[in-house]
Amino acid sequence: AFVDGLSMLALARKTGEDKWKQSSKRPIEKMKKWAMYAPSNFEHKFHLLEAESAFLMGENIIASRNYDAAIRKAGEHGFIQEQALAHERAGIFYWAQCNATLASHHYGQAHDLYLKWGAKGKADHLRIHCPL
Repeated sequence: AFVDGLSMLALARKTGEDKWKQSSKRPIEKMKKWAMYAPSNFEHKFHLLEAESAFLMGENIIASRNYDAAIRKAGEHGFIQEQALAHERAGIFYWAQCNATLASHHYGQAHDLYLKWGAKGKADHLRIHCPL
C-alpha cells in the first residue's frame, strides 16, 4: 500500500490526471489505519504519504509538517531507508518551493542515510542527479 500510494501520487503530479490522486486515497487510508495499530511500523509511512498528498494539493505548511514527522518517526523507529526516502522527497518539495537551503539540507541527509543503509548506488545516483 505504501509504495502504491507513493507511485499514484507521483503519477498524479507528473500527469495531472485526477484518477491518480483519487486512487491514492485508499493506500493513505490503509496507512492511517495501520498506523493506529502499529505506529512504530507505519506512522512514518502515513506521514510521508500525507506529505506527498499535501505537496500535490499545494498545501505547503501541511506538507512540510508531515515531511518532518515522517523523517522524525522513521528515525525513532530505525527505518533508515525510509528516513532517507523522506529526506529525499522533502528535498524535492523544498526545491519546488525555491528554498535551496532546505532542499540542500534534505538532499544531504538523504545521501548520508542511503550510505549508512549501504545503498551506495542510490547515494551516488542522488548525488549525480540532485538539482542543486
